[in-house]
Amino acid sequence: PGRRAWAALEGARASIARAVAASPSEVVLTSGGTEACNLGVLGLAGGRPGRVITTSIEHPAVEAAIGVLRARGFEVVVLDVLDGRAPRPEELAEAITDDTRLIAMQWINHETGTTLPVDAYAQLARERSVPFFVDATQALGKVEVSFHAVGAAAMAIASHKIGGPAGAGALLLARGSELAPQVVGGAQERGLRAGTPDVISIVGFGAACEDVPARLAAAASIAELRDRLARFTDGVGAPVNGVGGPRVSTVLNVSFAGWRASTLVAAFDIEGLAVASGAACSSGVDRPSAVVRAMYPDEPIRAASSIRFSLGPETTPAEIDSAIEISARVLARPAA
Repeated sequence: PGRRAWAALEGARASIARAVAASPSEVVLTSGGTEACNLGVLGLAGGRPGRVITTSIEHPAVEAAIGVLRARGFEVVVLDVLDGRAPRPEELAEAITDDTRLIAMQWINHETGTTLPVDAYAQLARERSVPFFVDATQALGKVEVSFHAVGAAAMAIASHKIGGPAGAGALLLARGSELAPQVVGGAQERGLRAGTPDVISIVGFGAACEDVPARLAAAASIAELRDRLARFTDGVGAPVNGVGGPRVSTVLNVSFAGWRASTLVAAFDIEGLAVASGAACSSGVDRPSAVVRAMYPDEPIRAASSIRFSLGPETTPAEIDSAIEISARVLARPAA
């Protein structure tokens, strides 16, 4: 039974590696994207304080890990992503100093779909011999991901972002990159992540990775559905957030001025439309979107009223029509 479980685990590891053009030996299995991000940030930074460079729109899994480094004495430099425009490589180059210990940035923003040029950032990091961590949890299945082509020291991915079970993820770790384990007490994952693996969830992750090419092939049709919804929101005067640069097709983030985001989420929910007002991990927290606030610091109303519509290969034209009908019905009521 142990050999069968091991074979299933290693088969899944190989599938995960293929999905991101990596080697199975570069895949460190984790309990999900949050742990992978924590391991990448804290594990690559090392123990000697120095400078850490990041952006103003990172997922809480990265932002909080960087907060831990700040508390340990690291200097944190935050690059702006105003209007959804990614920091220029020149801005990153100017921020890198001789004592920079880590650069940690996301590939695709989790709320607006904004895309950052991580390959250009990775090249700068390599030239300056600085470890570069990429949060690619939102990139897998939405854009072509090649770990080797990007050239980062480490990259986090997650199962549930591609239709696999929640509770499984991975940190891709390039050969030669030093990583301090954050979960200790066992020799699993070559000593980099202790703990008995959740074989069932990891096998599910591997199976979902086999379906990544089909998800990528659906991107154009998903974009058409997103744009149909965007034409409606534009017609009611709701601006799209994060349009200053490239975006993926699976997210539409808009602000409905006059409405409180949490109220609108509840109203849509009652009507049968599932939307969000921020990252999934902040569900139940009633506060303006930190991402939209960072993108539009001079327009606080945008963050307070921002709603995220999420689409995927399973989304149908009929569902978009229904979303438009429900939105029109709710928005016709007095704003609250």
